[in-house]
Amino acid sequence: MTQLDLALIHALYAAFDDGTLRFTFEPEVDLRTGSVPGMTARLQWAHADRGLLDAADVRVIAQFAGLADQLDQWALRAAVTECRTWHRMATGSAVRPPRLWLHIGSRQLAQPRFADEIVTMVRDRGALPPGAVGLAFTEDVLGRADPSLPRTLDRLRDSGVAVAVRAFGRWIGSPATLDLLPLDLVRLDDRFLRATLRDLEGESVFAAMVALARRRRTAVLADGVDTARFAARLISLGCDRATGPVFCPPLGVDEARLLALGRGRPDEPRTTRRAGAPDEATFDMAPTA
Repeated sequence: MTQLDLALIHALYAAFDDGTLRFTFEPEVDLRTGSVPGMTARLQWAHADRGLLDAADVRVIAQFAGLADQLDQWALRAAVTECRTWHRMATGSAVRPPRLWLHIGSRQLAQPRFADEIVTMVRDRGALPPGAVGLAFTEDVLGRADPSLPRTLDRLRDSGVAVAVRAFGRWIGSPATLDLLPLDLVRLDDRFLRATLRDLEGESVFAAMVALARRRRTAVLADGVDTARFAARLISLGCDRATGPVFCPPLGVDEARLLALGRGRPDEPRTTRRAGAPDEATFDMAPTA
């Protein structure tokens, strides 16, 4: 173990309390209306010497230090607390804050009391509205989980916690994932999307996936949309939602709160509000190329 390793471990212990562990928030955009039905919390660590470390780097350090479980618990509680902040700030108004998604790994899902702890957390200090919080799992985590997984997901959804599969297509991309598991959202990996949509045959596969998801009342989201042409193509193929730089980059906590309260981003002139609609953030659905 090097001196640098030891320094990182000590710094991570301190990070749970010193504010250097934080989230950015990635908005998802409804491709039909321009509304923002959800945002995904992404963990970061602003280390004094190493700079900004992303979630993958932080988790490697946490596993090395024996702090993986503590990091998972911290992230869950911090995300749910932020979601409560959005709803508390919206009290007394017509604002409907977007759903807050959090990534969940295999270690957490394998915990015997995982679902119980999540349900307790969202109900602690006053229940959040149904659907306020969502948990997103990669396809390989779902595919390798215990056979009781469908019951676990049903328990979460019955308790008002939404469920998504993310990075769909990076592992297998099997339609069985959409057909067999109770899901609210499937997030298609951007590389899988581009590989699938190379020709008319691929477009037919994509359209069939969208149709299957709709029969299961599951929304389809395309990740990493970076051009207006690609966004328009997804709309024509029936995709429901998208993320990506053509719409909005990840936001810091203050900007995310503004967006969650329907006030838009202070530096984003294309954020608007639809006449007669509930107060919520919307994006101009004619993004620049």
